[in-house]
Amino acid sequence: MIDINNKSWNKLRSTDIEKLLAGDVDENFFFEFKADDETTVKLIKEVSALSNTYGGYILLGINDDKTIGGCQKWTEQRIHTTIHDSITPIPNFDVKRFKIHDKIVLVIKIEEGTMPPYITNKGEIYERVSSGSFPIRDSSKLTQLYSKRIDQLERIRRKIELSDIDLSSYGSRPNNLCAYLDLGFSVTCSEMTELQKNFYDIDLDPVATYLRSQQGDFSISRLGSSYLFTIGRVAMTDDKGDEMLMSAGINNFIEIMCDGSVKCRIILTSNSSQAKVSISHIMYMYSVFREIYTMLLGEKFAKIFIYAHKYEKLSVLKQFIPYFDFPENDAVAVKYGFNRFLSSHQSKYGNNLIVEGNRFPKNDYILIDKRYISSYKVKYNTEQLVFELFRSTHYNLGFIDPLEELDS
Repeated sequence: MIDINNKSWNKLRSTDIEKLLAGDVDENFFFEFKADDETTVKLIKEVSALSNTYGGYILLGINDDKTIGGCQKWTEQRIHTTIHDSITPIPNFDVKRFKIHDKIVLVIKIEEGTMPPYITNKGEIYERVSSGSFPIRDSSKLTQLYSKRIDQLERIRRKIELSDIDLSSYGSRPNNLCAYLDLGFSVTCSEMTELQKNFYDIDLDPVATYLRSQQGDFSISRLGSSYLFTIGRVAMTDDKGDEMLMSAGINNFIEIMCDGSVKCRIILTSNSSQAKVSISHIMYMYSVFREIYTMLLGEKFAKIFIYAHKYEKLSVLKQFIPYFDFPENDAVAVKYGFNRFLSSHQSKYGNNLIVEGNRFPKNDYILIDKRYISSYKVKYNTEQLVFELFRSTHYNLGFIDPLEELDS
């Protein structure tokens, strides 16, 4: 995608907009001029078209003759709300406000989309042709857009999915390893994350201090353009109960990439030869992961976040019965009756036996965006966003009754 006046987006100034308007650039493949009275329907048509093609710019507050009329009806907030509510998936865009001769011009930058097609709330798909935006009717063009989406999902899978644990090198499988839970998400932001900007100078002391207060055993490593955090010490034992070296991947860890993407794993082990596995560990580990992630990405992460594609996978190696083992005086455990989950379940449904792993979702990734979070009727901020990114479908593994019912 071209730059305006050969300036990067972050360095763009009002004088660059004036120079653009004074030059010989008219509406073309990359530029669209719109007056303040432009309708939302026409605006989202242009955004859809640019996202489905090669990206470009919409300048709001500009008349047909390229004179500056200014904006009063359109605001940055209205643009964000309109695009978020009217196009699926939400495109990668940003808005800048410029004051030129006491009039407001709003410039919308739309990136070429990596997950097309970008569909309007009327079910229409547009493309950019010359200086106009037109609905796509040709099935071959739609096929190309969907193929691009599939290719991007494959790239995401290679980026964030973890390899299965390989136990083929062992004469016997570690006796207390029952299952492991993998979660990952690939993030798209409107600008560089704070981690990207300061990757080699990021202060990890607060993270180390936090982990030291939580765990005696932890490790922080830098791997290429990622940071790897291992938490706790998972001791594998053989059939005799002797500790043994662990195969690669057998640990609780989170890898945070500089763009905010994540892959992490939680190990589920039994106590000696018992079939019961504590899943309090899942809730605890995700709370630790959320804290580390927020420390590295910063409180302003929600402001630049656009969307994330997320997956979660449970791999079961041995059948087991999950249970919660919070301390009896733990306030949360007492409130929700966590430690009574198993006995309550057994009295109604028999043993809560986990016999196979499953993946959620089965065929594709969950799309997490502002609209997704708003569906939970909660306030959109970094805390809630991070919570949703790490929300697990397996925190109450296998149990049927909801917390509220058990607590009543």
